[in-house]
Amino acid sequence: MELANLWSRARNDLGGMRKATKGDAGAILRLLNSAVYTHLHVDWHLPGDWIGAPGFVVLPKPQPETSKNSLSAILFQDSPEMDACLAVAPDPLPAAWVRLVAIRDSLDVEQTLADLLAKALPALRQQGVTQLAWLTVEEWPCPWLPQWGFYEGSAIETYVKEDDVLPPTSQVPGLLIREVRSTDYEALEALEVAAFTPIWRQSARAMAIARPQAFSFDVAQLDGEHVGYQLSAVAEAGAHLVRLTVSPEKQGLGIGSALLRHAFANYHRRGLYSVSLNTQVENLSSQKLYTKFGFKPTGQRLPIWFLDIS
Repeated sequence: MELANLWSRARNDLGGMRKATKGDAGAILRLLNSAVYTHLHVDWHLPGDWIGAPGFVVLPKPQPETSKNSLSAILFQDSPEMDACLAVAPDPLPAAWVRLVAIRDSLDVEQTLADLLAKALPALRQQGVTQLAWLTVEEWPCPWLPQWGFYEGSAIETYVKEDDVLPPTSQVPGLLIREVRSTDYEALEALEVAAFTPIWRQSARAMAIARPQAFSFDVAQLDGEHVGYQLSAVAEAGAHLVRLTVSPEKQGLGIGSALLRHAFANYHRRGLYSVSLNTQVENLSSQKLYTKFGFKPTGQRLPIWFLDIS
């Protein structure tokens, strides 16, 4: 019923919206820099990485007929400026995130967002997406999401640690921690599938993109088997633990503690003593580990909205 509400709010012609093309890249960037209503959740990607994907839609700014027929437009096929854009992309299937939104404040923002979503959702359904998530860093879309079928299903909480005190940890016999290699990605993706529901998983492709940008990216192997990994980045105030995944079958053996201690050794070697991380509020086992290492919740929580797609 709620999805029907979304469709009913969309204009019949969807306002001239279309799939983004490579030629729109400059106009999309200018829109992101100037629009009042924006959302950006790209992780390791660049905003333009999703251009050409079925779920990246744009609303070109209306052009006067004289501009359309100008010599410049004819010869150089000038791309029109954009009034709005939306990128929703799965990575990996069957879940997708709202990655990018930008809408000029001169538009009816609620109606335009409804149009953008209505234009993108069929492409997601055709790809096999069953759930769409939106990490609402900005509050502006929140009043409209429930009427379109989104529900607040989780939240991300930030934890910080600002000292060099580490708890005692026991060695794990047979455990090897080393830097990631490109040949590890498929095994780590399999770990993600075992450890998380689809919306929280990281793909092998995302790991490959993250690797050259990461501060540290370490794999844990137990008797030759991939059992966990950690991925960290440099943050404004120090280091940020982006990801810590341990095989569900191997939890409780001290692998997570060993990966954290290894990560902290790298932080401290580079003079980074302020460390932050984000975790789901319902992930109690991770919170227990982070608290053991001296992380404290900041109280900053960002809601995550879900839309089930059938």
